[in-house]
Amino acid sequence: MQWTRKDLSLYIKEKEYIDTLIIPLIPFNPASDSNVTKEAFQRELNQLFTHLLEKEYRGRIIVSPEYDYITGSNETEVHRINQWVERFQSQPLSHVFLFTFDPKWKKWEQALKGQLLWVPSMNERDLHSSETKSFVKEQVSQISELIKAYW
Repeated sequence: MQWTRKDLSLYIKEKEYIDTLIIPLIPFNPASDSNVTKEAFQRELNQLFTHLLEKEYRGRIIVSPEYDYITGSNETEVHRINQWVERFQSQPLSHVFLFTFDPKWKKWEQALKGQLLWVPSMNERDLHSSETKSFVKEQVSQISELIKAYW
């Protein structure tokens, strides 16, 4: 389920069956011209991944709004992310996954209240190319297996 009025209306009725949340972690730094396109690509890739995961497990997974943070501020963001997780856990969500392509989160993984799903990003390219689709499909399959292991 996506964070839309329609899906959330259904979630409220069926929440006993939906036990897994994915929070997309999106880095950005509008002051850095050198990384702005890379971060925008990571955001687009993150949206693609979480959409495919949600589609595969519709009725079991809900995708939260994106959690945007300024690049390099991971240490100061841990507390805020943990507040998000706590708020979501007030719903009957037993599994919370934080999905990112930013390797800097690995350093803070132990301090996070959700399970970190870090996937190495790929170089910027066309999201609709066959190479990108193949990469995404393979990675989504592996992430799906990991998520199922927590169930």
